[in-house]
Amino acid sequence: MSERFISKKHRQLVWVTSLGGFLEFYDFVIYALMASYLSDLFFPSHDPYTSLLTTFATFSVGYMARPLGGVIFGHFGDRFGRKPTFVITVLMMALSTALIGCLPTYNQIGLAAPLLLTLLRVFQGFSIGGEIPGAMTYLSETVDQRPGLVMGLLFLALVNGVVFGSLVEAFMLWWLTPEQMSSWGWRVPFWLGGTLGICSYVVRKRFNESRLFLELGEKQKRSRVPLAQLFSEHKLSMFCGTLLIIPVAVSMPLLFLFTPGYLTRLLEYDASQVAQAGAIGIFASSLVFLLVGSWCEKISRVRLMQAGSMIIVMAGWVIFPVYASGHAYLIAVMLLSALTMGSVVGVAPLLLSTLFPVEVRYSGIAFCYNLSFALFGGLAPLIAMSLIQGTGSLSSPAWYLSFSGLCGILGAALVTNKSCRTLCSQA
Repeated sequence: MSERFISKKHRQLVWVTSLGGFLEFYDFVIYALMASYLSDLFFPSHDPYTSLLTTFATFSVGYMARPLGGVIFGHFGDRFGRKPTFVITVLMMALSTALIGCLPTYNQIGLAAPLLLTLLRVFQGFSIGGEIPGAMTYLSETVDQRPGLVMGLLFLALVNGVVFGSLVEAFMLWWLTPEQMSSWGWRVPFWLGGTLGICSYVVRKRFNESRLFLELGEKQKRSRVPLAQLFSEHKLSMFCGTLLIIPVAVSMPLLFLFTPGYLTRLLEYDASQVAQAGAIGIFASSLVFLLVGSWCEKISRVRLMQAGSMIIVMAGWVIFPVYASGHAYLIAVMLLSALTMGSVVGVAPLLLSTLFPVEVRYSGIAFCYNLSFALFGGLAPLIAMSLIQGTGSLSSPAWYLSFSGLCGILGAALVTNKSCRTLCSQA
């Protein structure tokens, strides 16, 4: 449909879907924002590099659980419906987040503390593995107006969960002393996330099922084993989709989730200034999502993806050297990071949603999205820290960001390959 604006009914649907994603993304990333406190309380070490590296390793464990969650929720989503997955994923995320805030520390129960923290991160990753692909699938099948803008609105809500987390962190830093934050203040954001997640659970129970999915049931075309059908019929689309999401998966954690610990622990920037600049940068990136998403309805999505990936390749060589100088104007650099991330996040998910037919769409999106985030996004903080330690250069994370941009360029090139027969004509 070509209407200029989204109908009221569809606006409400986008809002309700995105609200749950907003809360769930907040729950998932608050761990990274609290990394400097968790490193001291759960992974104590005399070496700040080692302590922070271990904390980010546990952060990555959550990403590693995402593919399994994506496979399982994708299977049930394609077999039995999109709606039930929303209820399960948000409830699992809410409970695991609240429990992190209740954990005793290493000094209280020893090795059991980091083990329990790691287990709860696995549950968080498992649930979000079905959450975001489910939202992408549901909206792509339910809202047939302004697809680029709709996907941009979804990811605007998702990343503003990070903005909300950053604002909560900034408020906590303003309200409490460093000693109070280390003692009990770090728990409050996790309790808040769990409470809001329960609210999202109540809202999601009112969802209606996807119209296209219901039509599949009427035509008896639902796949019995969606993942098997993907590997037998859509291997090129899976490879292409994974490449498209790699720059999204790397830019999000590297530019906004890795940086709080990186800037405060390794470069000794003021924590409150880092939190405030990060919140501004992430909010600005969400506006770029909307802009690029709107362009997707007028300009070739492939060309936009190629342009965004090229920005990713080049921008890291400005961002990280400026940080490493120790005198960065944080807001300006975070705004550049916003443009860098937004240039690919505004188009890559929309391209991904067109790669698979309805009967395997949830599984296909979940597989590509979660594999990219697990292998490349979840490891981003670890790889960045390893590059810093291995090269001795605090600007070396730029190498990894550039690599992700090259993957996006290759993925965009494959989209134009005639073998990708399930691609929409607008690509």
